[in-house]
Amino acid sequence: MHPTDAEMLWRLWRGDAQAFAELVDQYKTMVVNLAARMTGNPDSAEDVAQEVFLRVWKGLPSFRGECKLSTWIYRIALNHCIAEGKTARGKAQHVSVDEPGIDRTAHVTDSDNPYADEVVLKERMSMLIAQMPDKYRAAVSMYYLKELSYLEIADVMRVPIGTVKSYLFRGKAWLRERLLGQNVAKEDML
Repeated sequence: MHPTDAEMLWRLWRGDAQAFAELVDQYKTMVVNLAARMTGNPDSAEDVAQEVFLRVWKGLPSFRGECKLSTWIYRIALNHCIAEGKTARGKAQHVSVDEPGIDRTAHVTDSDNPYADEVVLKERMSMLIAQMPDKYRAAVSMYYLKELSYLEIADVMRVPIGTVKSYLFRGKAWLRERLLGQNVAKEDML
């Protein structure tokens, strides 16, 4: 069982190194997965995660607890990827939705496999998500893959809830246009 945010923060603010190790263990998968999706390069996700946790450590004294600890860490990771230009937009590298670095299509060769089309679609979606504009990719990833609420996404991205809804709508339209060839007005994408 993980300690509550208040318990964890109390220990961290007192300089408890073991508490920080527990924090990293608790949130490492979340940060690595976000970094893999945002960068489009699962191989660099561990390095990005290390940089993020360094920023978390340095930022702990200024964290006021106005949001959940996980939201704050997610925001740091997202902002770090965007600020450092470590995003996948325009890159053709593969990013798996489930686990970074695992190419599930390599094992699907049997045309009788009923899941083959689903795996191919999932891989295509992963590649497209990696190419989305940063703000749409972030919102889509947090909503559909991390299952965060509109409010949590708004908090992480520091935008109003209406903007989150707009990013999700435009992100889905962007994907639909590329998957199904349905044209979406360019002004709807801006």
